[in-house]
Amino acid sequence: MKLAFWKRKKSADEVIEAHVPQAPTQSLTYNDLGITYPSLRNAMTDADFYWQSLEEEALAYLTDEGYVLPWEELFQILNDEDHASVIHLLHLPSQANVRPIIKSEGGLSDSTFKIILDGWLNEQNIKLKNQPERIGAILIIDGQEYLLNEHNFKVVEQLKEFSRLQNKDKALNQKYWAKIRNLAHKANANLDDFLRKTIVLAPEKLQLNLRKNLISQEAVVEVQPVFDEAPNDWLTTFDQYQQVQDQYSISLPDGGIAHVVIEPEVKHVLQEIKKMPNRRVAGEQAQAFLHNPFAQLGEDALDVVTPESFEAAKQQAEIYSYTLSIHKNYNELNLYTSATLNLLENSERDTNPIVLALSNLEQSAYFIQAYERNTSFFVWAGYEIERTSVLDQEIRTLKQDLETIQKYQDAAQAQQVLDLSNYSERVIGIGEATKLHSEFIQRNSGESGWLPQHLIDLYDQTDTDAQLDDMVTALEKCIQAAEQDGLTEVVLPHADQKLSIEQSKQLLEELRQKHHALNNKEVRQEENSAQKKKRDTLLIANNIDEAEYSKQRAAQLAFDRNNFPAPRLPTSFRQSEFSLKQHQRCGVAWLQHLHQYAPEEVSGCLLADDMGLGKTLQLLCFIGEYLENAKNKKPVLVVAPVSLLENWEAEANRFFSRQFPKILSLYGDHLKTRKIPKHLISAQLRENHGITHLLEEDWRGDAEIVLTTYETLRDLEFSLAREDWGIMVCDEAQKIKVPTSMVTKAAKAQKADFKIACTGTPVENSLTDLWCLFDFIQENLLGPLNEFGKKYRRPIEDAEVSDEKVLNELRALIDPQVLRRMKNEVADLPPKTEVNSCKKIHISNLQRKLYADVAQHFHKLSAEGNRGAMLSSLHKLRMICAHPLAEDPMATLKDSPKVDWLFNTLQMIQQRNEKAIIFTEFREIQVFLKRILMERFGLNVTTVNGDTNTSSKSGLTRQNLIDKFQEKPGFNVILLSTTAVGFGVNIQAANHVIHYTRSWNPAKEDQATDRAYRIGQQKEVYVYYPTISAPDWEELETFEVKLDRLLGSKRVLATDMLQPKTDVSKELMQLID
Repeated sequence: MKLAFWKRKKSADEVIEAHVPQAPTQSLTYNDLGITYPSLRNAMTDADFYWQSLEEEALAYLTDEGYVLPWEELFQILNDEDHASVIHLLHLPSQANVRPIIKSEGGLSDSTFKIILDGWLNEQNIKLKNQPERIGAILIIDGQEYLLNEHNFKVVEQLKEFSRLQNKDKALNQKYWAKIRNLAHKANANLDDFLRKTIVLAPEKLQLNLRKNLISQEAVVEVQPVFDEAPNDWLTTFDQYQQVQDQYSISLPDGGIAHVVIEPEVKHVLQEIKKMPNRRVAGEQAQAFLHNPFAQLGEDALDVVTPESFEAAKQQAEIYSYTLSIHKNYNELNLYTSATLNLLENSERDTNPIVLALSNLEQSAYFIQAYERNTSFFVWAGYEIERTSVLDQEIRTLKQDLETIQKYQDAAQAQQVLDLSNYSERVIGIGEATKLHSEFIQRNSGESGWLPQHLIDLYDQTDTDAQLDDMVTALEKCIQAAEQDGLTEVVLPHADQKLSIEQSKQLLEELRQKHHALNNKEVRQEENSAQKKKRDTLLIANNIDEAEYSKQRAAQLAFDRNNFPAPRLPTSFRQSEFSLKQHQRCGVAWLQHLHQYAPEEVSGCLLADDMGLGKTLQLLCFIGEYLENAKNKKPVLVVAPVSLLENWEAEANRFFSRQFPKILSLYGDHLKTRKIPKHLISAQLRENHGITHLLEEDWRGDAEIVLTTYETLRDLEFSLAREDWGIMVCDEAQKIKVPTSMVTKAAKAQKADFKIACTGTPVENSLTDLWCLFDFIQENLLGPLNEFGKKYRRPIEDAEVSDEKVLNELRALIDPQVLRRMKNEVADLPPKTEVNSCKKIHISNLQRKLYADVAQHFHKLSAEGNRGAMLSSLHKLRMICAHPLAEDPMATLKDSPKVDWLFNTLQMIQQRNEKAIIFTEFREIQVFLKRILMERFGLNVTTVNGDTNTSSKSGLTRQNLIDKFQEKPGFNVILLSTTAVGFGVNIQAANHVIHYTRSWNPAKEDQATDRAYRIGQQKEVYVYYPTISAPDWEELETFEVKLDRLLGSKRVLATDMLQPKTDVSKELMQLID
């Protein structure tokens, strides 16, 4: 135990301790529970602080009367060396040097049987004249308080417990006398004649004696559990019963009877031994038991059987090791296939060798690894094998045989992976990815979650060696910290923008390349060749400058969305329990209509339904019917973020019967058993191509649907791209909207007859997003990227002279392969109201002052050429509006008008007995809001952040937190970050959505809002964007007002995916004016 308080106080006060008088020590009181020490409001003495520390360590607890230290915990700290130097602070009485006198009345079979404390003997074995009074562990002798030792206390407490029992019988009397007898011996108690002669044993420890035999050439070990004072007939009596008894009565040679009472911990161990047929274990199980008996005997065994006693039993039983020889088998190519192991017992007994087999290469390799482990002994199949020089040489020869066969298999494996005929026609090679160049590819085109232009400008403008070096160092530290903390996102230095770890590493690599470009080229090339390890990928026809790969589309793909044919549903769909909504029936029919032309006349489609319309259920119905009825069916691949994959499985289990096709989860822990171990991957692939991730040959088994993540798709592209997929679904397909990303290239490399891109936000940044999605689902329909950019993107996105004719031409071109329905068009949802009154929260005097100071500081730094000042100033302005108290420690809640607005709004929600979601990405604001909501409303608010969803397991934990929030009736509040609810989270129990701070990305905000506003919502949903603003008569336009206007200009993209994107980069630069 750590006494941090004592060490800390001593170090802080030791200089002045002698000059500070200690307050009087508080007197102790005692009762049956323990010691009570009065508590003061402010600790004054060392004793006060010590008692305070005992309460902090959960040894003592606090009541209205003061600190209470139970007797059990007192004896615990008395035996703890860490407390030896401070135990005097308890001012305990002296220890009583006495031993108890115990007598009995009646027999064990009597219901009136008693065991009584009949007094105490002093050091001279003279009985004390007056019966001392006892209070707990305190004995009062002639008016003087003494402390009983632990053994005395335990035995008298056990006597007290026994005296209070009702309805005693023989079994109960035996059980308690066994306990009291054991404690009485430890306390050296004086017993009457009847108790001395009445033997009741309750063993706490077992000794496992062993006997080893050979039966049918198999080692058999008999286990004999015994204990101190065990009667001679103990094992015979134990074996008479099929189950372990609570008590045994055993006749003694002198005519007496020993009663053996079995305690629960001992009983558990005996039960495990009873499971062994005739208390015997054989073969490999026997050796495993001899090597580690506690693995089989259960978690209680370490408290019942000591390792030392078990080792002694092995030696007494003459349990031996073995000498091993290897006989190898070869095929017609003279390649090793298997081996026979002969084990000869190292003893003088005449025994036959034990014969084992290494039946395959993997088992043989594992055998070598086991032998080469740096251990004092070698155990194989449970047998302890002696290491010899002869065996060392045989192992070396076996290892050489395996290396030979490995080279042969490596060549075959490499041939299979490197053969381009095994991939789709779009794969044109295998090699290092080349950087794609196009004026229509932006570094922020999608994957960063709408990275603001000012962030791009910051990294573009760091053009000196010192600036780049500082930026690289800072970003490296941020990435390292995120990985150490198990986070999936990195907060970029000098910005509040978050990127995934993968994206951050890509940005770091770009900064490094730019930094190297400023140095000597020859030095840079030498560093790169020495440090950068080659990693090849599948090279695809990128369709950037020219149409390298095309798929033709049928001239007529017309589909009447108002008068469509009835969709074909799989028989596994539980139609008696569920039914599809009209828009979902239309969606399934539309998918089936297009699929009939695949793969020759159509390659795929874009399902761009608004969030919350049931895209997953539509796709499951489509996939289920295909796999049920297709003549030449092929497996289906579904790629999505982890939390959505869990939702796919949940919906398949909910809406479909067991006849639904078998699903394989290929991500997270599910991958381990299907991947080829790295050491078994061809050296040619590993060393020459950097390929270290491959799946076993028959990895899919009989599964017809494979669920995986985008990261797994990227990492295992050489295995997944060799599969022949019937249907491929990319859910939340904004993950593949960046032409340069490895995930996008891996998706486009897949060999699939019909590809479905599924996303509610097809365009987040520019029409390049749309081009990239269509380059996945219908290659070259929109032409090469550069041609598309000139023909469509540039004229459409020109905000001043947007070409409506070109826009309509693009709509008509993609229309047959796009299905997009908005909730307000098809879903039967209650109204959604944006509360505009909260956008005029008047700025406080403190905020106005802080705002002016930051703006002035920004202009000063900008004039000095410090380009990084803008980002830090932007962050400060956001915090001034949302949380001014963080900027001024002397500020009060009155200085934060947004808090006052929040209180009033939540009071209104509380009166309506409804629930609210508060969104903010800033941790410090989350902590602040948790505190004030507890103080004001008594709510222990749950917080869910982006790092709560770092794996499938934590994803489930995140949903559990949300489920608890939803299930609790009445008014409640939950705090969320927009990064935590990107996919697969439903919170329909809340109908008030408060965006306390704003995201850079309006699509992220809408996605967050739609966690509540989706199918299943029963109430009108209210959305709040609380905005700090100046009064109408002032010229000041706050940061939040400008940001709200700018986000509104982007939000139009959410309803019309082809609407030109407003260029807000210049306005963002002016936000600090």
